[in-house]
Amino acid sequence: MIYLLIGVSILLFSFAVLIWLRKVQYDGIHRNFLNLVDHYEGQIVRAGFASRPKFSGQFKDFPITVSFSSEKKGGRPFRRFYVAVFLQAPGKLNFTIMSKNWMSETEPQTLSGRHILWLSDGEYLVEVTDKNLLRKLDVKQIEEILSQLHPFAYVLVSKRGLILEKLSRNLMKDTEEEYLLPLFEGLYALRNLSPRGKISA
Repeated sequence: MIYLLIGVSILLFSFAVLIWLRKVQYDGIHRNFLNLVDHYEGQIVRAGFASRPKFSGQFKDFPITVSFSSEKKGGRPFRRFYVAVFLQAPGKLNFTIMSKNWMSETEPQTLSGRHILWLSDGEYLVEVTDKNLLRKLDVKQIEEILSQLHPFAYVLVSKRGLILEKLSRNLMKDTEEEYLLPLFEGLYALRNLSPRGKISA
């Protein structure tokens, strides 16, 4: 009986330590988001003391949201964390840019027949639903913007807005303003991309 109590106590203690460590991390991210509030208006949404904070504000007159998530798949013994930025601004074009490293091992084999174009020496690919759009994309300009966003998992550009997810190995660092601002600027630049030959408004 005594060994059972000791085992339960160790489990409870370990669980409490994990909760505390998560709270410390989330508190640090919360402080980073407070700095964003000072510069980009908005607010921080946080349901509870150990809940993930989310920032909602304004960037160049458009709503912008910063949050983070995690996933565990593919038999990995650890979770992957992602910082997500959503710029609620209508894109002039519809396309998706994906990192080759982020795509699953089997996904590159299923690209046959899809309308894609490799960018940045094969590090990223852009996919469109209309093959005619590939010829209209200003590849050089896109690659210049990607240098601001690199590295990232994917970017979705649509009429409803832009979403970027970036793999993070240090959430505290990657949610600081100096690391987020290039993502804000890069998304805004992608939002303004026009078909090649047309001048962006």
